[in-house]
Order: sequence, then C-alpha cells, then structure tokens
Amino acid sequence: MPYDTGTRLEEHLKFIGLIGMAVFIGAALFLRPKPKPDPLNHLVYGCFASKNAPPIRLEASGMIIEQQNFPIIGFHLERHKTGIALTAERPISADVSASGYRYSIDKRGSGKFLNFYQVVNQETYGVFDETDLHSFQMLANDGQYIAYSKADPAECV
Repeated sequence: MPYDTGTRLEEHLKFIGLIGMAVFIGAALFLRPKPKPDPLNHLVYGCFASKNAPPIRLEASGMIIEQQNFPIIGFHLERHKTGIALTAERPISADVSASGYRYSIDKRGSGKFLNFYQVVNQETYGVFDETDLHSFQMLANDGQYIAYSKADPAECV
C-alpha cells in the first residue's frame, strides 16, 4: 500500500510557481519605462536644401518639394531604432537627370523614410535628440543618398 500524506505538495509548488511567473511577466509588462512619443512636426518646420535636388520646405500644410507641379505631401516624424525619421506619407522617388535629381510620386508602395543624421569624426549616425534635426537624407533610385540640410528660407522659393 502506497504511503499518502494527503498534502499534495508537488501540486501546490507548481501552482505557486505559475503564480510567480505570472506576477513577474505582469511586472515586466506594466512597470517597464514608457517609450518616448514621436517628435512633433513643428520641430522641423523650415527650408532644407540639397546640392543636387530641389529644396524641400516643411510646414504645417505638409512637405513641399520645390519642383514644378509637385503635390504637397503629408509628413510626420517617427522614432526608429536607428534614429528619428521624417516620413513622407506618399511613395516618392528620386531619379537622376541631367540637372540633378527629380522627384516623382510612385504609383504603388508606401511612404518614404528620410532619416535624420549627424556626422561625427567622418562617420554618419542617426539622430535621437529632437534638438538635432538639422539634416536628413533620402536614398535615390540610383543607390546614392541625397543629403538635405537646414537652409535659409530664401533657398525655398
């Protein structure tokens, strides 16, 4: 005849272990630091110029690419693992032409990420600080980056 103490200790320990894991997971989910919200658009309002592409003006009404008959595009700022990005809300692309890059709206696709960057010791890094949103870059269709920097408003006609 088997020996039975009637305590069911093993079942109680399993139950206590499950409760402990649930408490740990709940604490990890609810007590972790809250992520920083996305930066506000007004932080980047102004004119941005490039050496080989039309200037871009960022305003409350949207992203205005200073190219004839180009529509105004909505934009917003997003935090990514690699830094803050300016997100064009339409699929734009840049093709090389004789006079530099020309923009167009793609028929398919999603918006375009234009990553803010800074150069430190000749190395390019993403920007995480909202006060350093002075330069962004866009990957053109030929694989080259088009660099934009904050410019005098007169450069954006």
